Amino acid sequence: MLNRLNYNYLVQASLAVLALVAASAQSHEIETISEGHTFTEGPLWHNDQLWFSDIPNNTVYTWSPTGTAEVAIHPSSKANGLALDSQQRVLMAQHFSRRIARLNEDGTQTALATSYQGKRLNSPNDLIVANDGSIYFTDPPFAIEEEDNELGFAGVFKINSGGDLVLLDDDLALPNGLAFSPDQSTLYVNDAYQWVIYAYDVTTSGVSNKRVFAKLDGTYDQGMDGMSVARDGTLYVAGPEGVYSYTPNGELIELIELPNFTSNVTVLETDDRVLYVTNQSEVLRITLTANH
Repeated sequence: MLNRLNYNYLVQASLAVLALVAASAQSHEIETISEGHTFTEGPLWHNDQLWFSDIPNNTVYTWSPTGTAEVAIHPSSKANGLALDSQQRVLMAQHFSRRIARLNEDGTQTALATSYQGKRLNSPNDLIVANDGSIYFTDPPFAIEEEDNELGFAGVFKINSGGDLVLLDDDLALPNGLAFSPDQSTLYVNDAYQWVIYAYDVTTSGVSNKRVFAKLDGTYDQGMDGMSVARDGTLYVAGPEGVYSYTPNGELIELIELPNFTSNVTVLETDDRVLYVTNQSEVLRITLTANH
């Protein structure tokens, strides 16, 4: 049983946290920078432009702060997540062709991973690239029919620097977003409709020490989705009610509530921290003027 002193302390601490979150949330500037899409995903800042995908429209767009969204890749094989390889070439997790692909300078595409142990991948969803060039990606069966699931599991994979495909975890129900800690010693992966984020230690051979990093209470119509990490280790997660931010210790800092289906987020460090968020038919820019 709590004594009165401890109870009062907990109440005051809780109120202080709520006040801090409210003050922070009120300071954010939220702008719609592109709209009229069907389902946006994969925000990626590259060459002073935001790249993003519209999965049903089979298109990857670029948006410039001085202009509007322009078609960059069509057809995109219903690309979802986007990333950059060690040579700053765009990588795509493609639903339709069920592969990880690289966009070449001449506009052609090169398949980097299509199958595991002779069985086709499900529908690669999101991907990140390590400093050594290794590509980590999630492969839930969101975009295929049950009878087309050859693997029989949803995996977290790594394409190592030699091009070999390595299975890191086959024990998540629907792995979705993933991100590295700033020093890349920790890999974060969320299990979408378990609403849980796992952390792994990154090793030379793969990952180890899987543990729960954070979890949402309750159940929702939408799962956890794309994630991004800031320089100070703050983890931003697209989720059922908007964008959630966590400390490197897994403590929830705040929820930036957004309408519709918040699918992904990427962090851009400027004078103020900026989040680019894909939010169903819209792409948003959220300027965090109180982010520490």
